[in-house]
Amino acid sequence: MPDHGPGRYVEYRHPIRVGPGAIDDLDHVNNAIYLMWMQEAVNAYWRKTAPPEQVETLAWIAHRHDVVYHRPAVLHDLIVAVVRVIGHQGCRAHFETRFERNSEDVAIVESTLVCIDRGSRQLVRIRPDLAQHFYLRDTEATTASGAMR
Repeated sequence: MPDHGPGRYVEYRHPIRVGPGAIDDLDHVNNAIYLMWMQEAVNAYWRKTAPPEQVETLAWIAHRHDVVYHRPAVLHDLIVAVVRVIGHQGCRAHFETRFERNSEDVAIVESTLVCIDRGSRQLVRIRPDLAQHFYLRDTEATTASGAMR
């Protein structure tokens, strides 16, 4: 059973403007683009929440993705990727990335990513000192409660 931590998780909002390179022959965002955006948003989340020494030494790589598409996104849309960790176990963290347009879900990606050491490429167990970067602190819970799902 994944560890869901001591409380709620920090949520990270990552804006994305849909450009021409994201559009397929049906004039909407290509399915594969959502996985690239998810990785981009998760990496930005990690850089925002973790100390620089961990950002330099640790990386997150894909283990599994599950994507549910709700409505198409098109050229010039402003999409917000809302990222949060929903649990972790061993070296794996379970992320949810919701792609929203005007507060409506466009797509939701549930991902399992594994933490690795950049130098050795070995798996890294997500211990409490690593997982704490994703948790809301008591002071954040009161000021950021509107941003949480």
